[in-house]
Amino acid sequence: MELRPICAAKIRAMNRGTIANNLNLNARLSDAMTLSAHDDNKNAGEILVIGAGVIGLACALRLAQEGKNVVLVDRDPPGMGASFGNAGHIATEQVYPMASPEVVRHALKYLLDSESPLRIRPAYLATILPWLMRFAWNARRAPFERGVAALTSLQATATRDLADLLATANAAHMMHTDGHLVLVEDTRSITAAKQEIKALARFGIEAEWIAPAHVRDIAPEITADIQGALKFSGTGHVDDPHEICNALLHAFQNAGGKFVQAGIDRIEDGERFIATAGNGRTFSATQLVLSCGAWSKTLAAQLGYSVPLEAERGYHLTLPGVTPRFRIPVASYERKVIMTPMSCGLRMTGTVEFGGLQLPPDPRRFALLAHHMAGLAAGLPTENAGTWMGFRPSLPDHLPVLGRVPDGRNIFFAFGHQHLGLTLAGVTARVIAAQMGGRDPGIDLSPFAADRF
Repeated sequence: MELRPICAAKIRAMNRGTIANNLNLNARLSDAMTLSAHDDNKNAGEILVIGAGVIGLACALRLAQEGKNVVLVDRDPPGMGASFGNAGHIATEQVYPMASPEVVRHALKYLLDSESPLRIRPAYLATILPWLMRFAWNARRAPFERGVAALTSLQATATRDLADLLATANAAHMMHTDGHLVLVEDTRSITAAKQEIKALARFGIEAEWIAPAHVRDIAPEITADIQGALKFSGTGHVDDPHEICNALLHAFQNAGGKFVQAGIDRIEDGERFIATAGNGRTFSATQLVLSCGAWSKTLAAQLGYSVPLEAERGYHLTLPGVTPRFRIPVASYERKVIMTPMSCGLRMTGTVEFGGLQLPPDPRRFALLAHHMAGLAAGLPTENAGTWMGFRPSLPDHLPVLGRVPDGRNIFFAFGHQHLGLTLAGVTARVIAAQMGGRDPGIDLSPFAADRF
């Protein structure tokens, strides 16, 4: 398999996880998206949303649809961070935080295995050690169970909220809730996989065990020697997560919202919030939504909240133009990867790597994905596979920071969704819009408070 970057991005863009799949992307994002660089009056609004990934776009759209004057700001074009290259999986079955007793129990094995789904870059180990200690503390049984309850409260309406959000953006056709498969290759995994079916049923998550022959009917391309699979119902995927972002952006603009491409470096809190970009451009607003993913930590600190946010570095391979016969995502129980059929081709994502925001991608992680793709579906045409690396915002308890800040100011946090940004975009936007509109969001937000650490 030949692996090649989808485009040669600038170093800063690479560090933002924006290795794009089209050199003409910025041309397609027309000048109509941006405001004048010198007209500060146009940069004043009722609400300023910082961060135009899927979470920021969803929040901005909901607020604009309620008639609010909303300005959305991001250093890069919308949807070009983790929202660009994720698996596109609507993962409502994921109610277990990664900070779990099982992960901690196997941590040493993971870290010593070069092909492990969880890796820490050696150059970053000293930096992330305090975060890892918090992670281990949150993996104790009691906080883990509280985390499960908190995630379940968000997942309860996640599919409905996302479907409603996409319907308002004329993008309902891009969302599919036909379930997904999780392949089991090792006979030693069968018992644990079947036990997972019973465990998840307690949360209303439906799954069944299917035989290898049934798997072949659904996914004829699978050549691995599998023992069976978990077949989930009610989960799903989208045709292309970046196109979802584009649809949200267009709907936001049609609702009267304004997008400005600018990197916010500083926020001052006074009679109004004053946000300053690196080029000196300023933005003012009476209410503020911070939703810039893995880059939220510094700005949150300027607003008075020390949040232990880290970046999980996610990798993908995309086979452009490849349309497999399986039309639902296919994951692997042992390999911890997932293949999703998309309008842009077949995409495989997987592995968790901690290495901060500055180190370049590790080519060995792309090679590992290529190895897994060949192991699962050897007959796929993998020539000209495209590669990408992006940054997922992750907190030690693997819960997002969500809602109004505890001191009661008109500051609303919506970041730290780790692997669930797309899945939880709809419910996050509904919660933020409800709080900002003085309505009950219908969810206990205390587990997601910014001062919980």
